[in-house]
Amino acid sequence: MDGASSAWSDDELSALAARVSNAGRWGAADELGTLNHISSATIRDAARLAETGTVVSLARPITPRSVPSQPAEVEHRMFPGEMSADDYLGLPMHQQDLTHLDCVSHVAGPDGKVYNERRLRDVMTSAGLTHGSIYAQRGGIVSRGVLLDIPAGLGLQWLEPGHEVSAQDLEAAERHGNLRVRTGDVAVVRGGVVAREAELGRNVFAPGLGPDAIEWLYDREVAVYAGDMPDRVTPLAARILGLLASAEDESDDVGNAPQPTQFPLPLHQIGIASMGLVLLDFCLVEQLARTCRELRRYEFLFVAAPLPVHGGTGSPVNPLAIF
Repeated sequence: MDGASSAWSDDELSALAARVSNAGRWGAADELGTLNHISSATIRDAARLAETGTVVSLARPITPRSVPSQPAEVEHRMFPGEMSADDYLGLPMHQQDLTHLDCVSHVAGPDGKVYNERRLRDVMTSAGLTHGSIYAQRGGIVSRGVLLDIPAGLGLQWLEPGHEVSAQDLEAAERHGNLRVRTGDVAVVRGGVVAREAELGRNVFAPGLGPDAIEWLYDREVAVYAGDMPDRVTPLAARILGLLASAEDESDDVGNAPQPTQFPLPLHQIGIASMGLVLLDFCLVEQLARTCRELRRYEFLFVAAPLPVHGGTGSPVNPLAIF
């Protein structure tokens, strides 16, 4: 599929948001969302997957200057001394290409509500979030990770810009990896975005999950969605994210202009706001895919933890896949 808008209407997307809502499922005060799917038994079983001692980082490097692979802002200052060195690092938390965890109050749906039926305006203050902040995730994420290599499952090298990943695509990736996604898993989904960029250059119109794939994550009770496709970027989404240099660039590669919708970023607006789905954006997954192919194994111990920032909307993180 090209970069056009999803075939789902706003009414259908609103109905989907209601269907996959986890509001009240774990209590009115819950701030963990889908991390509740990870049980003590899940963690114990996942720990047994660390067999060879092979460790793969999924984090993109944080570069203290603007480079093509990381064009957004990173402020880095050094304070050298005679016997030690000190430095300062400052960065926008949700910038493009920074590997980071989102909290469950990061994004609201079209109704202005974040996870667990709270209004964003009621939990957002100048001092930080009063509910559902990244601080709630300070216990970390330890679970079974599974790589769902979408292009490999479809016999491709990578997905083209604007490809809408379907539930069938996810199931094809399951078959490719000879596994089944189950309750509490961290689903690391590969679209081949970095591999395509290395060969053909950067394209802002990224592939990403379609509405039925989001529903699939809900039905499978996935704890965390991670990978190289944070959300499907259509022309409208690109404009909202500030990825277009001018209004003249607002058509995609095949001439599709932005289409109005209340759900320009459905994985975030439905996944986070309705499901309380924990998202781990902008992972590097090419080395992970190579390791899975070499070991012929697409499951692993997954470990990640945010900085315990009171009231924070997210945190940089270095996720690890351990085989």
